[in-house]
Amino acid sequence: MDYSVTFARHFARLVWLLTHEPANVDEQKAVLRALVTVAREGFISLGARMGTLTANGTALPPALSGVAEIVARLSALGAGTLDVDRNASAGDIIRAARLLAAPGSDLTLVPGATVRFAIAPAGEVDAPLVDASRAASLPEFDFGEMIDDPIAAALERATPVRSQPAQAPPPPAAKRRVGGGGMFDHFSTESSSATDGELLARFDAEQSPDALIGLLGELAARAEQAMGAGRATMATEIFHRIVRREHDAQESDVKRAFVLAVKRLTKPALLQAVVTDLTRSPDEHARAKVVLARTGEEGADAVIERLAAEEGRKARLLFFDVLVQLHAGVPTLLHMLGDARWYVARNAAALLGEMQARDAEKPLTGLLHHDDERVRHAAIVALMRLGTARSMPTIQEGLRDRAPQIRMQAAAALVGRKERNVPDLLLRALDDERDDEVAAAFLLALGRLGTPDAVARLIATAEADRGLFRRKPVALRVAAVQALAEVDTEQARAALTALQGDKDEDVRATAVYALGRRSRMGG
Repeated sequence: MDYSVTFARHFARLVWLLTHEPANVDEQKAVLRALVTVAREGFISLGARMGTLTANGTALPPALSGVAEIVARLSALGAGTLDVDRNASAGDIIRAARLLAAPGSDLTLVPGATVRFAIAPAGEVDAPLVDASRAASLPEFDFGEMIDDPIAAALERATPVRSQPAQAPPPPAAKRRVGGGGMFDHFSTESSSATDGELLARFDAEQSPDALIGLLGELAARAEQAMGAGRATMATEIFHRIVRREHDAQESDVKRAFVLAVKRLTKPALLQAVVTDLTRSPDEHARAKVVLARTGEEGADAVIERLAAEEGRKARLLFFDVLVQLHAGVPTLLHMLGDARWYVARNAAALLGEMQARDAEKPLTGLLHHDDERVRHAAIVALMRLGTARSMPTIQEGLRDRAPQIRMQAAAALVGRKERNVPDLLLRALDDERDDEVAAAFLLALGRLGTPDAVARLIATAEADRGLFRRKPVALRVAAVQALAEVDTEQARAALTALQGDKDEDVRATAVYALGRRSRMGG
């Protein structure tokens, strides 16, 4: 493998990112790390000859991202070459890339720099170019140096003039490959006339690590082209196929190439296209969730953005459920709690509660006095679901809230608590409750607790009135019978058996059904 070609490809990508995506710092760092690693292999000289970017005399295809920018800038600045010393520093590499990315840059030499611009001598004749596929077969040593010279002596000398290999006839266009394979060939491209479907089929079947890495680079480029051409469905299909195949990667070089490919495709526009797939067929929905789960916070943020803008209830519920399953996007949701739009703050609070995001406890507490009742209720429910020690006072306040729905939510939240006073809290709340629907919810919660005091209260509620002027609501008696069915004790079973003979038809039917269900379940 010709390391200089690999370096040139990554350097061109870095210049392109600095020019077109200056905010994409993560990918810039990843490419820079690759450049530092490749620079350890030896001296590299990048030049613009006959309108083509060369690396140690080897021509790179102009289709690679950033190549055209480097050629144009080197020519405009009058620089003959960009010389990169062995073990060049990251600071010098990024400085050179920024100079090429910024118009009007000053190429003044920095003393001791490991990356330098060399001004082209007047009247210099361009040497013949050699194709990258030919360069890949050449020995990996610096021409002009004696191989057996001591390394220290070689480093002390000025860099010798390198001879240029003779031009070789290019291979057929359909089979020409840029780069010779290897760890950092992720951005290699292949001059291929294959359709997207054919390329994906080759990718699925490919077993060679070098070929697989090359295909990753071309597929990433195809996905970007598809997005630019308005073919979002093909772009998301490519993204999913890459993520799906990533699980099979074994070699470290291949794993790194997959990581870089995913990072390259994790862009807002493409992620929004993936989110759109959630609303389509079940297969497309499942594929989209795989991609969104792989992209982590970025994928969750794309779903959150769509959720905040969505007006249809069905779509909102769909995005809501997906976010809960992804269990990501907490930082963005915390920020959304302060949104001026009530429904955005409410949705964020509800999601944080469903995710049981304990980091949200303090921000949610701040919403308890929100002007909009809907936001306040969402915050209360979310705090109750967090299950933290500080959320217990919120649950107790919820049992006394003026909104019936909040009181019922508080009762349900108490069921999962471990505190010893939980049954007493529910029993006292039941004594004060005047809404039959809420009282029924309290009774069901007591049944799930199943403590002796809770069972005694359920039996007393389920039994018929003994006084002439006292009459319990039938709905409460039925709710108590249903709650007794949740308790697996002899006392509860005996009470249900006795209630099969109750005078009220609804109570009798509920008791019969409860015992029959228990019998079918082996209880």
